Amino acid sequence: MIVDNILELEREKFPVIIIGSGPAGISAALKLGEHKINCLIIESGHLDDYEDSDKFLMGDTVGDEYADLSTVRVKKFGGSSSLWGGYCNKFEKKEFESWPINFDELHNYDSQAKKILDLKFYHTDFYKKNFSEDFNQFNIRFSQVKFKDFYLKKITESKYISLSLNTTLIKFSGNKNRISEILCKKNESFFNLKAKYFILASGGIENSRLLLWSKEKDPSLFDKRLPIGKYYMDHPWHMPAEGFLSYNNLIKHLGKNNFSRELYIDCLPRLYLSMKESTKNENGLLGAGIYLRIKNPEHQEDNILKKALCIAPNFIKNKIDTNKKNDLYEFGLNLHQEQEPDIDNRISLSEKRDPFGIPLVKINWKMSSKLKKTAKQNLIELGNFFISKDIGRISIKDEVFYEEGFKVMSGAHQMGGTCAGQDFTKSVVDKDLKVHFSKNLFIAGSSVFPTSGSCHPTYTIVLLSLRLADHINKII
Repeated sequence: MIVDNILELEREKFPVIIIGSGPAGISAALKLGEHKINCLIIESGHLDDYEDSDKFLMGDTVGDEYADLSTVRVKKFGGSSSLWGGYCNKFEKKEFESWPINFDELHNYDSQAKKILDLKFYHTDFYKKNFSEDFNQFNIRFSQVKFKDFYLKKITESKYISLSLNTTLIKFSGNKNRISEILCKKNESFFNLKAKYFILASGGIENSRLLLWSKEKDPSLFDKRLPIGKYYMDHPWHMPAEGFLSYNNLIKHLGKNNFSRELYIDCLPRLYLSMKESTKNENGLLGAGIYLRIKNPEHQEDNILKKALCIAPNFIKNKIDTNKKNDLYEFGLNLHQEQEPDIDNRISLSEKRDPFGIPLVKINWKMSSKLKKTAKQNLIELGNFFISKDIGRISIKDEVFYEEGFKVMSGAHQMGGTCAGQDFTKSVVDKDLKVHFSKNLFIAGSSVFPTSGSCHPTYTIVLLSLRLADHINKII
């Protein structure tokens, strides 16, 4: 149910209060509801966008070019799922080795996460299959769930979940062993809420911001050695190459591995690849997802085939001479890259403040030489494979090949800042997502990721939130 009355909020005894109504907060609340545990979700925004909300989301960035923070964050019910494209894929087990959380145990929640995200596998589930000596082929599933539209009714009709909109967390109060209460603001009024357990699920940047501000107001609240805001990561996303291929030769290669039908599952012909762990280790590379999208010839604006005779004249001439049907297609290549944790990439508080007087954020973010090398090497290895199998040719952009003037899109996948780990000097939460030394403050969302991998984060966020709710059920 939706609760608007402040007196009612103060009077009600909620065992669990969840700060934030994005995929992390809602997933945890739904699971707590299954356990018949009363919880309150407080959301700083409304059901829809409202004027001046961007004044709470702005921030400064230092280092490499980064997105305008007010355009990649959301202050309303449903959180960032309103911006989400629905992409779902999974970490590889090897990528999870540095996490304090058991990979197999986490993925016991697969069926529940798929239900929350309404993932219907008409043809196949998640997979990784051999594509070549250096690459695996993987797939991505797409969720149509916008959490506001999908779960508002369920939450408002729930006996166990309450929701308070336009309710902003101002700060935590207590000591480093226990949070006693939270100061909130709603309808120009300040008030305190108490609970047995608190779950901070306000987003990849906001989680760090709220902890840092509470720590600034009361330095004794958290252990000073906790690296709050540090090891911030994102997924650099860019379009570093294009090319042309023989569709028949590609299908022939895929058919040898029983892949051919996978290209037809989605509405657009596409291919998803990732470099094998052995090749990454051998070359000292990070992870990257390669997205090859074949272009419809009828909608091509700039025909690369016109330039092809300069790049690979024999390949083009042979295909034109031997194929009566049009066999050559243009394609674009996108890269979705892993960023390694770096203590110098961090979230801190700005001197600028939001309308409530809370400092905005400043983000230091820079890409490493290893990340740039990864982009170049992935494209070179794939290009060599295409040549060896007479599939096609790849043209790499100069800034990627020479690793200079590297231009990427970023800001959509905000990870780290409250990383999970065993060492409290290098992490903020433990394997159960509880803040080190605290007895009752937990953190949910991608801010707990200790590594970023190259997969989209939402699926893993939901898995972690379900596991967290089960843990709270055991200890409450």
